[in-house]
Amino acid sequence: MNGKLMWILSLTSLHPGVGRSEEAQVDLPVQRDEFGLPTIWASSLKGAIRSRIEKTLFNNGVCVGDKGECATFLAAFGPRPDAAHEHASGVVFLDAKLVAIPARSLRGVWLWATSPMLLNFVKLYAKALGVDVQLPQPPAVKEGQVALTSGDYAIDGKLAVINEMEFEVATTQAPPLNLPPIKAATQIVGTRGVAYLHDNDLLQVVKRSLLVQYRVRLNEKKTVETGPWSEEYIPPFTVFASGIYCARKPDKVKVKLPKKEGQDQHPVEEVDVKGDLCQYVAGKASGVFWLGGKETVGKGLAEVIW
Repeated sequence: MNGKLMWILSLTSLHPGVGRSEEAQVDLPVQRDEFGLPTIWASSLKGAIRSRIEKTLFNNGVCVGDKGECATFLAAFGPRPDAAHEHASGVVFLDAKLVAIPARSLRGVWLWATSPMLLNFVKLYAKALGVDVQLPQPPAVKEGQVALTSGDYAIDGKLAVINEMEFEVATTQAPPLNLPPIKAATQIVGTRGVAYLHDNDLLQVVKRSLLVQYRVRLNEKKTVETGPWSEEYIPPFTVFASGIYCARKPDKVKVKLPKKEGQDQHPVEEVDVKGDLCQYVAGKASGVFWLGGKETVGKGLAEVIW
């Protein structure tokens, strides 16, 4: 299968939202997978990446860039909603699954928390996409235990307090988590430790890592007009794994071009689709971009790494 593994590293707090919830403990929770772990749905991920690339090529659906690249873009991401019947998108996006999340530590300030289940998500995607990925073998720990990559996060070498939860430190030395997004984060924050938890302990640690912010809306007199309401955020330096695969590629797509002098309507031309769609998306979607909501208050900055 022609596919690529995609890593996502949050640089600021993220809010891939689901709208207002009556059942959640916060008014505006983040997206979650079937296990209750924070995730970024494929539709949100695809939409954010599409929007970033589309702005450089189109103006209100009209190709203002190179028409060959416009054709490749439409083949990869699909046409606009008013032309959705023409063809499907050639690139399929996968949900971004949690791999590691920052957690508070009584010693060492913070470290990444992960578990065998989270690393198995990466193995699943790598196998499905037909790519190789080097993952450490997580140490076998019992419920209530933690394996640390560094003793700097342990108290007297026996106890670790992670997100205000006490864990017995396993005697096994944990291997480093040398993944591309961890290496990228290390260039910013320096070397941080990793805590390998039992799957049964993971969910509670993850819940305590998520941020909840209370907000109000003020009127012109600086008195509360609406609120308070609560918003949930994924913390900076959280690591997700996603991927893309290219199952089909149309030979030609319809591209709307700018009007020429004397034309009443925009001409539509069938343009050949050239190149590998997965390579195109990976090339255009690398680097820093905005993901999720609350951009105007500094949320949603993330980095895509291939």
